[in-house]
Amino acid sequence: MDTTGRIIAPMNQRRIIQRCAVAAILLAATAACAGSGSMTDKKTVEAYHEALEQNPGHTASIDQGVATFRQTFADLTREDLAGRIGELYADTFYFNDTVHIARKRSELVDYMARTGESLEQNRVEVHKVIHDGADVYLRWEMTFITRAVGKRVESHSIGMTHLRFDENGQIVLHQDFWDSASAIYAHLPMVGFFVRRAQRAMQ
Repeated sequence: MDTTGRIIAPMNQRRIIQRCAVAAILLAATAACAGSGSMTDKKTVEAYHEALEQNPGHTASIDQGVATFRQTFADLTREDLAGRIGELYADTFYFNDTVHIARKRSELVDYMARTGESLEQNRVEVHKVIHDGADVYLRWEMTFITRAVGKRVESHSIGMTHLRFDENGQIVLHQDFWDSASAIYAHLPMVGFFVRRAQRAMQ
């Protein structure tokens, strides 16, 4: 019986239960994928603008910083990744790869180490680097193989990264512009179906 007092047929009841179950799975899966560092779109934009004001960056060691960044992110499965990440980022910084946000080095090192451990294969190629004062923009292409919810996921995606460095060539701002929905979530059972369906609806 619904809120108006009408009796709901067994078939409709099953459909309602199924839809509620799907909604619950989607919410849980999305929260798990996004991680504790996720934020709403509005808060993410505000955090990025705040980081731009707080981290003006320096031009002195940009070339050194870019070279180290390319070497570090070329392969996230390397055994020395945690140590390299710790050396690449300054004591205080802003990091957002569209999946996770971090401001503490220890948190980022742990996050990247777990990311690397979850990948079977990974390759990041930087195709273009553009300098604009203290701002550096990198256009890249990434491929990786991992397992999610028991499924083998092979992803090939493109993206851009906005970087700023301090006077020592360490990163103080890292903002990725990357379609993580297509690169990760679209490959997951249940979640992937709705991601692809939403993408088709907007075409």
